[in-house]
Amino acid sequence: MKKTKLIILILSLVIMLAACRPTDDQDPVIDLRAIYPQNDIYYQIFVRSFADTTGNGIGDLNGITENLDYLVDLGVTALWLLPVNPSPSYHGYDVTDYYGINPDYGTMVDFQRLIDEAADRGIKIVIDLVINHTSDQHPWYVSARSGTSSPYRDYYVWTSPTSAYESFVGGMKDLNLANPVVVQEIKDIMDFYLDMGVHGFRLDAAKHFFDKPGTTGVILKNALFIFELNHHIKANHPDSFIVSEVFDYSYVTYADYYIGSDSLFNFVAASNIWDKIGRGNSRFLLVSNLRRLYEEIRDINPDFVDSPFLVNHDLDRLASTGGFLDHEGFDKMKLATRFLLTLPGSPFIYYGEELAMKGYRDYSQDGVQVPGYGKAYDEFRRTPFLWGDPTKETWWFPDTQNLETPNLIQQLDDPESMIHVYKTFIALRRAHPALMYGNSFEPFNGNTSNIQGFIRHFQHEHINQAVLVIHNISPLNQVIDLPYLSILYGSLSLAPYASVILEIDPDLIGDYT
Repeated sequence: MKKTKLIILILSLVIMLAACRPTDDQDPVIDLRAIYPQNDIYYQIFVRSFADTTGNGIGDLNGITENLDYLVDLGVTALWLLPVNPSPSYHGYDVTDYYGINPDYGTMVDFQRLIDEAADRGIKIVIDLVINHTSDQHPWYVSARSGTSSPYRDYYVWTSPTSAYESFVGGMKDLNLANPVVVQEIKDIMDFYLDMGVHGFRLDAAKHFFDKPGTTGVILKNALFIFELNHHIKANHPDSFIVSEVFDYSYVTYADYYIGSDSLFNFVAASNIWDKIGRGNSRFLLVSNLRRLYEEIRDINPDFVDSPFLVNHDLDRLASTGGFLDHEGFDKMKLATRFLLTLPGSPFIYYGEELAMKGYRDYSQDGVQVPGYGKAYDEFRRTPFLWGDPTKETWWFPDTQNLETPNLIQQLDDPESMIHVYKTFIALRRAHPALMYGNSFEPFNGNTSNIQGFIRHFQHEHINQAVLVIHNISPLNQVIDLPYLSILYGSLSLAPYASVILEIDPDLIGDYT
């Protein structure tokens, strides 16, 4: 009897092991993230405001490292860090040393630790690369302004014998990007950080690279310059990433920049979301406007990766933006978030937006006098993250605009809070290839002033998925009646500013477009 039981047990184990082995007719597992390394969900961090580990009230690199688990729980797959190099300003966009770390933020050892520990959790790092200009305190400029015999004299664009051109005021002196020696310096800087393990770069002020007095053909020169940089870094780091900041609300300038950029920040999409969802203007144009933009870019680069966003450090936060301030504002912010996280490309989330933080600039010419700080300008858009934990919070700037905004701990306990919208839709995006990968975007044929929908389709080998995303962008209840395979999120009975995501038969996409 014992022998019989032993034989049965052995046979059972053999059957179980056989069932675990893939057979010839099983589809192989495909690592889409490795195949599409440019598609991520980014979280933008102003290091000074994120998390403090030294008790001085200033965020630091170790503050990010020690809170990576929060970012993993949120679901993001990549980080964009605002400038981390030494700088005389609080914002860091006037660099004095491209190979150093701002001492307020830590050391290069701390930065390497962040890169490594983020990678261990599947999170990539992209850093701001500020190459349109340097600080007037950078050693290059200090030497260059000393006289025409300086070896760094031709590193800058001069407007007088003693002063270089400034695209942006405040001692930010424009580099001469027509000088091949300067270009090589930039390539060396990029190599340095890529070799550390950085995934790529956000090119600050890309629109201004050759936008100097007397220069013609600026857009093409900018695009070809970015192409040269991208070609260089791809030689040794083929999966590296360049996203360019072309701060422009007209899509006609975007396509040319895709000659060299892997991606561009989509200011057109952001402005349409503010206008159509927030203010309710010409709502029926929301999806068609985006389709027009995507088609323009696709003519230049069929495999483009978009970078949509809602706000960033140069803009008022969504909770402080016109259209999102009325009694329906919170519902419209949630809708804007769901809209963002169902668009093609790599969405970028500004830190604190998951808490619906407020933040707006006062445009007084001489700034705003803030007690305990001094004059402030954009600081109001970059205030400390609301951890609800004094051991983490930064206090370098006295934030008076978020006194009533619930903190992270409070919002995690509230299922109706903004953070749960982000967590839910990030998880949905990552779970469904049609949302996470590819750049397909076909308008739904049932779109109206109240309903705006689109089809996202992705196919790679045996993976073939299509989803119909429908957003109710109106204050009225809407009912949807159409065939589908399954409901991935929501309901066919749409409350005001609600959304539904339906999986549909990929062979029947034409029935919905």
